[in-house]
Amino acid sequence: MSCQFLGRTPEGIQLITVGEEKPKGVCGGGSAILCSTDGNRLVSTAQACVRLVDLDTSHTVCEFAEEGVVLSDFSSTGAFLVTCQRPGKAADGSPAKNLKVWDLATGGCVFSMAQKQVARDSWPVLHWASDDQVFVHMVTNTVHLYSRSDGFNAYRKVAIKGIGGLTLSPAQPAAASGPSQLPLLAAFLPEAKGSPAGAGIYSLDVAEPQPLVRKSFFRSQGAKLMWNATGSACLVLSYADYDATNQSYYGEQKLHYLPTDPARADEAVTVPLPKEGPVHDVQWSPLGDFFIAVAGFMPAKVTLFNASCKPVYDLGSGPYNMARWNPFGRFFVIAGFGNLPGDIVFYDKKTSGTCKQMGAVRSPAVSAEWSPDGRLLLTATTSPRLRVDNNVKVFTYFGEQRLHVPFGTLLDAQWRPAPRGVFQDRSQSPERLEAVAKGDATTAAPTKPSYVPPHLRAAGVTSVAPSAKFSLARDEDDKPGKIKPGPGKSALPPGAEFVATGSSKAANKNAKRRAKKKAGAGGADGDAEGEDVVEQAASALASTSLRN
Repeated sequence: MSCQFLGRTPEGIQLITVGEEKPKGVCGGGSAILCSTDGNRLVSTAQACVRLVDLDTSHTVCEFAEEGVVLSDFSSTGAFLVTCQRPGKAADGSPAKNLKVWDLATGGCVFSMAQKQVARDSWPVLHWASDDQVFVHMVTNTVHLYSRSDGFNAYRKVAIKGIGGLTLSPAQPAAASGPSQLPLLAAFLPEAKGSPAGAGIYSLDVAEPQPLVRKSFFRSQGAKLMWNATGSACLVLSYADYDATNQSYYGEQKLHYLPTDPARADEAVTVPLPKEGPVHDVQWSPLGDFFIAVAGFMPAKVTLFNASCKPVYDLGSGPYNMARWNPFGRFFVIAGFGNLPGDIVFYDKKTSGTCKQMGAVRSPAVSAEWSPDGRLLLTATTSPRLRVDNNVKVFTYFGEQRLHVPFGTLLDAQWRPAPRGVFQDRSQSPERLEAVAKGDATTAAPTKPSYVPPHLRAAGVTSVAPSAKFSLARDEDDKPGKIKPGPGKSALPPGAEFVATGSSKAANKNAKRRAKKKAGAGGADGDAEGEDVVEQAASALASTSLRN
């Protein structure tokens, strides 16, 4: 099965197959790219209705008479479609029900309500469980829980005071106690009346839950909550528009780690990033066993952590601000897009956490995404971020360019999803490994020829010896490698050390002085036997003093 991707232009959405040059038009312009989880249907909201288009035939599968839809989203399994219009008034003057849930099997509306605030930054506002049996909606100090068993007609209140953001765990963690089938909820609590902001893990089984795990922090206006695939931990990326340390124009970010097991509540910590500065990107592995953090002032530091928030591999530093895993958690790339030169480095992560570089390339772009088969990487230069040289490039997992499609104006580009189980995880091909071993292929980025001034070019000079190495984008002394675990915790109090007997002259001298005073040295003047007693007592006291 060949991989396909969708490109959105002002004229419409096109479907392009890797290996074929001719694109196929799918629908007209105006709608964003939104595919079902199995990749069979595409949502089109360009006209006065919402249509579901079959991507293979380009025919309309079903249609909803809903005008002015600005935002849409699928539920976790793809059985429901959520649409949202701009706020308005109904015929009787009450707020119009602009947020609706559609059952794709019957085509009917199963839920509707009035949503006052409609913004892309806070979308979606309905958070679904992984099996679509429940969804939650956040209101002031409360979370409303709707169940599919009663047709989403009623809700149950879960009070969480001050809640400012939430997300549901993708799976019920194994450490969770009780027979509950409800997912856990991660909530962000903003600062209020001098109290710090925080994030916590809550159970939805009770009306007024207490946090199972909580982490407090200051200087935060918002947070991004990121669960791992197993539901055993959640990362909290807190951010503020203003940097109190006055080191960055772009605000301040901090990364925090929250385990879901209450027995590990003391492990909720701020992630120990090795370099000061902003957090550019954080990505969990699709397996939930590792995550990558790209952080620090340029050149940014890239570190691989395990699921217990322990650093296991140092990927070095460079002009990077993005990390992307392939769907199987085997390969990943680190890249530097935006105002960075576009370096892309491909890695193969081993089971132990060791990472091996497979290739590197330089290709400036705006976005990057792995294909469903985990073997190809798509990069796109899109408008309005860049209004010239809009294009899509496809690279292999080791950096070889397979496809280049230029566009006059490209608004978005995404891979077409594939049904689960169609593709299997595969390691590097034996041919590639053999070529690298023989030296026929390289894993490093190709080097560019040195700059030759015009007057030397006219004289026939083709290369100039480089000057001393100096780079603001790379730290040549920062070498990647596996991170060794630090020393274990000491049983002694801070600042205390064990000193072997006889290793401190001052301690021996003081012990002798105390022994003489205790033994009454004045009454045994010149007595050798008394001196022996004093020496024995001094040695005993010195040993006892040092041991204490």
